[in-house]
Amino acid sequence: MAAPSYVAAPQMVSQPAVVEYAVPGFAMPQPASLTAGLVTPAKLEQERLAYEKALEAQLGKQSTAVLEEAKIKKAMLEQTAKTQMEQFKLQIEENLKMSCLQVDQESLTMVNGLKEAAITQQTAKEEMAAIAVADYNKKLAIEQMNVKSYQLQKQWFESEAKLTAEYQKVMQAGAKAVQQVPVAAPYGSVI
Repeated sequence: MAAPSYVAAPQMVSQPAVVEYAVPGFAMPQPASLTAGLVTPAKLEQERLAYEKALEAQLGKQSTAVLEEAKIKKAMLEQTAKTQMEQFKLQIEENLKMSCLQVDQESLTMVNGLKEAAITQQTAKEEMAAIAVADYNKKLAIEQMNVKSYQLQKQWFESEAKLTAEYQKVMQAGAKAVQQVPVAAPYGSVI
């Protein structure tokens, strides 16, 4: 937009036709008006003030528009930032939940592995205990059989010893009795 000039461009003013009169002896033409067609200083001041007022109004209007546009842009930036922060927050929360799920899965896998190991160890221990109990019962049965065998052998030995002792007694008694009985001489012999 072109700024109005404070000074109006000189206008070509057609000069009125100079009427020449025949005046004897004065041959100089009448001076031409230098200010004819020019804007007066009052008019120039009035135009300057009007232009200044219009310029100030236009500046105010454009400044207000620029500030309003800046305000709208800032609001849009704030809204964009809030949206991005919310998206980022949602993404972080989603990552957190996914990570927590992964940790839960890993811990459940570990717990299941520990349970499986515990069951395996418990089964092995129960098997070892069952083998030990069976071994104990077998050895106890052998021990009891050995004790009974020992007792039977001892009883048999004691019975045999008793019978032998009685037999010896009877033998000794019989030997004494034979010694006390006169021995008969054989038939036809003289004693």
